This record gives sequence, C-alpha cells and structure tokens, in this order.
Amino acid sequence: MSKRLIDRIPFAKITTVLAIVFGISLGLCGIAVVTSSGGNKGGSSLTVFWTLELVAIVVSLAGLLLTLLVFVVLSIFGAFRREESQSLFPPEDGDATNCDKDK
Repeated sequence: MSKRLIDRIPFAKITTVLAIVFGISLGLCGIAVVTSSGGNKGGSSLTVFWTLELVAIVVSLAGLLLTLLVFVVLSIFGAFRREESQSLFPPEDGDATNCDKDK
C-alpha cells in the first residue's frame, strides 16, 4: 500500500527553505532600502534590487502560509482516516496475527 499524502510531502524541508529565503530577502531588502535612501546618486540603481527582494519576501511568505494551510488540512483529514492494515481491536489469543505465537 502506498504512503499517505501527508507522509510523502516533505513539509519540514519546504518550510525550512521558504523560511531561509524569507529571512535572507528581508535582510537584503532592508539593506537595499537603507543604502538607497542614503542620499547618494547610486541609490536609484538599488531600487530594482529592492523591488526584487520585496517580491521574494511576498512570495516566500505566501508559500509559508500555503504550506501551513495544506499541512493542517491534510493532518485533519488524515486523522479521521485509518489505514486498512490497522485493526480496531487487538489480536485475540488464537489469532494468526498474534506476535507471541512462538512461545
């Protein structure tokens, strides 16, 4: 039987990458804003860089929120569904699936 969808998606890796991109973009955007507002003539060339970093912040934040939403929804629906291999009752003494049959 194949794994459940929530077990196949690497949520930890996706969240880690998006959080790193968000943090780096936030820092670089702040540096670009401070540098471009310094009054020097080269500040206008950093406006493009600042805009790209702002887009990266918005996209990574949206990705983080979407990943969180998908994880919560899959966790909720996955909690109500049991796998076919799981039994509601423990095995009985004479059952063939009993693990202690060698004793």
